[in-house]
Amino acid sequence: MHSVFVHCVNVTRTEVGDWVGARTVRGLRDHWYFPNRSDPVFTVRFPHEGSEFSSDENRLHVKETIGREPDITLQLDVGGKHPGHKELRAFLIEFLSDYSGVALDDMSPHVWTLEDLKADKHVNGFAFADHESWRKLHVAHHTPKTPQR
Repeated sequence: MHSVFVHCVNVTRTEVGDWVGARTVRGLRDHWYFPNRSDPVFTVRFPHEGSEFSSDENRLHVKETIGREPDITLQLDVGGKHPGHKELRAFLIEFLSDYSGVALDDMSPHVWTLEDLKADKHVNGFAFADHESWRKLHVAHHTPKTPQR
């Protein structure tokens, strides 16, 4: 599983919840499934307080890009069944066209802007949230142990 965090300014939790709810299938509380609940490509939720950033460095990069602390953070999680990066990118292009913010995937410290997503920018050879390609490149090759006699 991998996650994307979207940090927004000038928007409320209610506004974001309404926007997401109009484009996904609602689960329990503030948890949504895209495109459906039976076979989601990704889920959407508000992260637990204190888990909005994986590091102080990420927080600093986001603040530098948006000019201040975000008002709200949204977490999108992709399981292993679907790669999800194309769907995530399309979803976030629509979202960030309506709301001011940036996204961070869990593969690099790069802060993805709406312009980056629209241009399908690649950073260090990877597209936004292309966890499948990253995983394939970084997979450790297993060498079977020789049985001892």
